[in-house]
Amino acid sequence: MSGLGLIDRAREFAEKKHAGQFREHKAHLLPFIIHPQEVAKIVSDSGGSDEEIATAWLHDLVEDTSTTLAEIEKLFGSEVAKIVDGVTDPPDFKGLPLLIRKARQAERVRSESASIKRVKLADQIVNVRSLADPPVSWSKQKCLDYIEGARLVAGECSEVDDYLASQFELTYIEAIESFSPEETFDQI
Repeated sequence: MSGLGLIDRAREFAEKKHAGQFREHKAHLLPFIIHPQEVAKIVSDSGGSDEEIATAWLHDLVEDTSTTLAEIEKLFGSEVAKIVDGVTDPPDFKGLPLLIRKARQAERVRSESASIKRVKLADQIVNVRSLADPPVSWSKQKCLDYIEGARLVAGECSEVDDYLASQFELTYIEAIESFSPEETFDQI
């Protein structure tokens, strides 16, 4: 990875660490790396810094692989490690009911840096969009709960960037309408 820029090094590292991981959706199986790739694109499209884009590639490593924050700091620097830490759920969030976990994420991100909020908001956009083809084990209610929980998180991050805020709002409306076609947005 030497000689590559920060973003390319982060992408290569994420590809290596997420190799063999998949997201099982009702319609198809997706390589996990598609998720951080989409988050990185949104962060980039919103004018994110190299550190923020690199973090988008790396943001799920601590939760979903054996990668540590110390390893990320050593390879990518303290700023990237700090952003990764800010978007990573603490161990005590694991196992919480979905809406409680999302509320805790919202509380946690409230006082975080603009960089953390940018990556977290992009992640929420991608996660809600992915519910168009939900995970195999998710019910309609779990999808709706996730969408509402993501809205709590997005509400704490939206001041960081108008583009991201509008992208989340559009994504939210489309998702709610896709799960509740008989209801209008105003009724929810």
